[in-house]
Amino acid sequence: MTNLAENPQSTATDKPLGWAGFALLGGAIPAVLVALDQLSKWATTRFFDLPMSICSTADPRLTHEVSPIADLSLLCNRGISWGLLQGDSSVKRWALTVFAFLMTLALLYVLRKTKDRLGQFSLCLVIAGAVGNAIDRLFFGAVTDMIDFSDIGFKFVFNVADSYITIGVIGLFVSSFINDRREKAANSPKSED
Repeated sequence: MTNLAENPQSTATDKPLGWAGFALLGGAIPAVLVALDQLSKWATTRFFDLPMSICSTADPRLTHEVSPIADLSLLCNRGISWGLLQGDSSVKRWALTVFAFLMTLALLYVLRKTKDRLGQFSLCLVIAGAVGNAIDRLFFGAVTDMIDFSDIGFKFVFNVADSYITIGVIGLFVSSFINDRREKAANSPKSED
């Protein structure tokens, strides 16, 4: 029996995803997460008694006070996550949409090769976020944002898909850090006791 402490690089998850795992983390889980994202956007537009397609024709900029910390806002983001790269351009809309779908394909390829569970799940989140926002941009020309913490000084209004992307990127950094430490520990000379 191998002791994990003796061989820190060896874990049960140090292998690429099989096809069942890939279908789950590259397809089923992102599909459920995208559905939740789209549901949150639909619920927000319905709360303000507007159609989900409102961002294709207007930018309503509505806010409802929920608590002293957070508000429910309805904004149409024509840029990227966190409201960056704002501006209304048909070329930018289609370029960002195509970029999101190409990036999703690249992330699926990387997911298939990734060996650690944290990295795999983090990629799953980024894929779901990219697809969720790309759907909005494809059909409405803008992404519906609704989560607003401006009452506590956080100036960005964001959505559930943005949260997936952010958490996924943080997870990828943590995964990279852990894997780097594990690799250094495995390659360092063992001290004799």
